[in-house]
Amino acid sequence: QQASGEDEVECSDKDEPDADGDGSSDCPTVRAPLTSLKSHQGVVIAADWLVGGKQAVTASWDRTANLYDVETSELVHSLTGHDQELTHCCTHPTQRLVVTSSRDTTFRLWDFRDPSIHSVNVFQGHTE
Repeated sequence: QQASGEDEVECSDKDEPDADGDGSSDCPTVRAPLTSLKSHQGVVIAADWLVGGKQAVTASWDRTANLYDVETSELVHSLTGHDQELTHCCTHPTQRLVVTSSRDTTFRLWDFRDPSIHSVNVFQGHTE
């Protein structure tokens, strides 16, 4: 069963032009970014959407994770505390929770469920 609002699109991997020669394609193509989220000083290694789709979190080799409002392209929070490069970030599917992991052998759980309190718990991960 297909979810409402989703269209099934079949695309060909062939590199040859269309038979009619106009170059048109039925495959959807994003031609330009909708927005650009800038704040990191290093490579962005991971990104994920927060529940609701209005915010996104990014993880970087600059040892920070950033929470952005994607509608305004504004930086909402810079999540700092890791001692080395971040390796991943992930969000909870139904709660406003973010997990970041780092080469410093820790992972952190960031809690944004209460708008007035943003807490973080630090966990020791693997030693190597």
